[in-house]
Amino acid sequence: METTELWEGKNSEKLSNWYEKVNGSLVAYFGFIFSVTFLTIAAMLYSNSESTFSLLTTYISDLGAASRNSSLVFAVGMIISAPVRVVFGLYLLKYLESEGGSNKTLKNTAKVIYLGAIGSIALAVFPHDVFRIGHMLGSLIYFVSVVIIQVNVSRLELRMKNIPKYLPVLGIIVVVSYVMFLTFEISEIIFEGFRYVAIVLEWLAYFVIMAWLVMHGYYIQKSK
Repeated sequence: METTELWEGKNSEKLSNWYEKVNGSLVAYFGFIFSVTFLTIAAMLYSNSESTFSLLTTYISDLGAASRNSSLVFAVGMIISAPVRVVFGLYLLKYLESEGGSNKTLKNTAKVIYLGAIGSIALAVFPHDVFRIGHMLGSLIYFVSVVIIQVNVSRLELRMKNIPKYLPVLGIIVVVSYVMFLTFEISEIIFEGFRYVAIVLEWLAYFVIMAWLVMHGYYIQKSK
C-alpha cells in the first residue's frame, strides 16, 4: 500500500529514519509513569493546614497554583511531559501512516499535537492564581487540541482492519470525558455547584487518557 509523507523538507528523511528507530511503546510507558509520578508528588505537596488534596475537590490545575508548595513540581512536570507527548503523538501518526492513514488528516493532526503541547506548557507557566487569563487560554487550547487529536486518530483507527477496536473506543471515551468536563467547567459560571462535577470529570478524563496512552503503547509493542 502506498504511504504518504507525514512531514516534508530537507530533514524529513532523517526524521523518518529516527522515528523508525524509536520504540513507541517505551515512550508511551515513560509518559504514563512520569505523569503519574509527578502528579502524585505534587498532590502530596499540595496539602497543608488550610486544605487537603482530594480527587473530589481539587482541580488538576490547583496543584500548579503559585500559592502552593506543589507549584514547581507541577510546572516542571507539565513542561517535561509536553515534548514526550509530541514524540509519542507523531510516532503514532507515523504508524497510522504506514497503515494507510489519510495524508490530510495526519498532517492536520500533527499540527494540533504541537498546538496542544504549547497550550499545556502555557497552563503550567501561568498559574491560575497569578495570571488567570493566560492559564485559562492555555487550558482551552490544550483541552480542545486533545479533543481534535482523539477524534482524528479514532476515525483513522476505526477504518483500519488491523487496529483492534478497543483503541478507537478508548479515544471516543476520551473525547466524551473531555467534552463533558469543558461543558461543566463553563457551566460553573452559571451554577457554582457544577464546579465539583467538573473536578471529578477532569480527573476522569486524565485517567482515561492515561489508559489510552498505555493501551496504545501495549498494542505497538505487540505489533512489532
